[in-house]
Amino acid sequence: MKKKILTALILACMTMTLWGCKDKADTDTKSDTSDTEAGATEDVDVNYTPSDYVTLGDYIGVDVELTEKFDTSDEAFYKFVDQALLEGASYEKDPDATEVKEDSIVNLDYMGLKDGEAFEGGTAKDQTIDVAGNCSVNGSGYIEGFTSGLVGAKVGETIDCDVTFPENYGSAELAGQQVVFRFTINYICKPAITHDDLTDDYVKENLGADSVEAYLKNQRKDFEAQVESQKEEAVKNALIDTVVANCTVENYPEDVVENRLAYYLESYKSYTEDGDVDKYIQENLGVTPDEFKETIRAQIKDSMTSEMVFAAIADAEGITSDVEGEYDNYIDRCHQAVDLCYEKMGKVIE
Repeated sequence: MKKKILTALILACMTMTLWGCKDKADTDTKSDTSDTEAGATEDVDVNYTPSDYVTLGDYIGVDVELTEKFDTSDEAFYKFVDQALLEGASYEKDPDATEVKEDSIVNLDYMGLKDGEAFEGGTAKDQTIDVAGNCSVNGSGYIEGFTSGLVGAKVGETIDCDVTFPENYGSAELAGQQVVFRFTINYICKPAITHDDLTDDYVKENLGADSVEAYLKNQRKDFEAQVESQKEEAVKNALIDTVVANCTVENYPEDVVENRLAYYLESYKSYTEDGDVDKYIQENLGVTPDEFKETIRAQIKDSMTSEMVFAAIADAEGITSDVEGEYDNYIDRCHQAVDLCYEKMGKVIE
C-alpha cells in the first residue's frame, strides 16, 4: 500500500516541473506555469551557478534519433478527418456492436456507491463516454480509472467496478476513498458521419466549404501542418534527451532543492484545517512526513536535470535575456539554449 501511495506522490510531483521543456504541445517549448499561481514562480529559487554542478558534453551538432513514426498516408489523413467530424457531429447507436472495446464510445448509466449507499453527485443517466480517453465525448474528464473496468462488458449488462478517488479530490468525504461504480451499458456508439458520408450539400451547410473536394483540400493542409508540428516537437524533445545524456550533473544545489520542496509543500496547506502539512501527510497519505519529503526531493532533482544542463549551456554561450523577473529571465535563457542546440543540431535519424 505504501509503495502505491509513494508512486502516486511522484506522479503528483511531476506536475510541478517548472521549466517545461518536455511534453509541450507548442513547438517553441515555452515555459508552462499553469499549475502555479500567477506570479508565484518568482518565489522559486534559481540562484545557483550551473557550472558548479554540471559538466557539459557535446551539445552543438549532435545527431538526433526519432523513435516515433509520423504517418502522412491517406489512411492516417482520413482518420484525422473523421476525428474532426466527430468534434462537430454526434454519435448514434451501432446495432452491430455488442461488447465494449478499449477504444469504444459507450452510452451508459452509472451510480456511485460508497459502503453500499449511493453518494451525492455519483449518479448519471444517458452518458456518452470515450473509454480510451476516460472522458465524456464533450471532453470533460473523469477521475483516474473510471472507465478502466468497462472493456469486455456487453450491451444490456450491469457491472460493478472498483474505483479509487484521488487523495486531493475536492470532496473530503470521497478523497482517497475506494467506491463502486455500477455501470449499465445501454449501447455502443458509432460516429453519425464519417468522410465516406460527406456530400457537397452537407459540407456547404455544416462545414463552411463549397464542396467535398474543397473541404478535404483544406483538411489536408491542416493535417500536414499538424504532423509537421508534432514531428518538430518530437525532434526537439529527442534533442533535449540527447544533450542531457551527453552532459553530467554532478550534484544539485541543495538550497534550491529545499526552496522548491517548500514551494511544493505550500500547496498542501489548502487541504489542511490548521496549516499543519506534516500532520496532514501523516494522517492522510499513509507515509511519514520524512518519507514524503524524500520522495519529492528525489523527483525535484530529477525534474531539474535538463533545466540545469541548459542553464549551463546558456552561461557557456553567453546567452542573455531581457525578460523581466528573475525566474522568467532564467527560464527564457534555458529555452534560448534549447533553441540554439536545435538550430545547430546534426542530422535527424528516422
